[in-house]
Amino acid sequence: MDVPHFGEEQPADIYYFSPLTVNVFGCTDLSSSPTLMKAYGYTEAEGNKGSNNVASLLFRVLQDFGWLIDGETGKKLTIIMDNCGGQNKNNNVLRLALYLVELRYFKLVQFVFFVRGHTKNDCDRLFNQLKLRWHKINTYTMSQMVECLNMQPNVTFVEVKSDTFKDYGSVLDKLYKPFKNGTIQQHHIFLVQDTQPTVMIMKACNSDDEIYRYEFNNKVNNRADVLRTTQPTILPRPGIKPIKQVELYKKWRPFVPAQFRDEICPRPSDEVLNSVKNDRNSKARARTARRRVES
Repeated sequence: MDVPHFGEEQPADIYYFSPLTVNVFGCTDLSSSPTLMKAYGYTEAEGNKGSNNVASLLFRVLQDFGWLIDGETGKKLTIIMDNCGGQNKNNNVLRLALYLVELRYFKLVQFVFFVRGHTKNDCDRLFNQLKLRWHKINTYTMSQMVECLNMQPNVTFVEVKSDTFKDYGSVLDKLYKPFKNGTIQQHHIFLVQDTQPTVMIMKACNSDDEIYRYEFNNKVNNRADVLRTTQPTILPRPGIKPIKQVELYKKWRPFVPAQFRDEICPRPSDEVLNSVKNDRNSKARARTARRRVES
């Protein structure tokens, strides 16, 4: 999604502009009736879209659903995800299954990934519902977007800031080995049980497929203490790239109502303005030099 967003109208000029990207992570509780979704949105200034961001939001949604209770162990957690390597199906996210079992939040955790061609699910349906009003109205700021998206039934939308995103990868690297090459993409079911909390069982997708077991234990000394005391650190806030800051200020600002301009299209610092100007000038000189050589 994006802000500013002109859903009700689209001034011709903005077709060529780049708005501020808003990443949205959603998770549905399939045990509830009706099915409920919690969605978390953040601009590119607050976080990226990598595996650590997904891992952080998975922990956040499990906490918000009330499923991570210290001193109590749940029976079984199944998380069904899109088969996307960049965000979901990777070393960091998959090893959370081991981590959740070793922390004794659940006796069994399994991650299940959709097979290509079979990816429609309740989350997709509620994402479509989430955007119904947003498609038809103008939202100039994140606060307006939050208000708009929370008008839909069965969906709770929350804006998250950079302190939500933590470096789970470093913690998981300390405790667990990485996956062997080729073992992630060929499997669709990843399961961990408390009887062997550092062993992951993997399957392709069918009941008669071969089962693959892999021991992830990194042989850490005082493992119980490390598990209890090691906390992931907060990731650095990426901020808005200088060129996007300048574009928001110089191109988008005239189209945004005056009362919202300083919130979404503030004036960048002189340092940023000069940096972007100098960068553009140097690129222009390089293009001119190339044309002279070619001619």
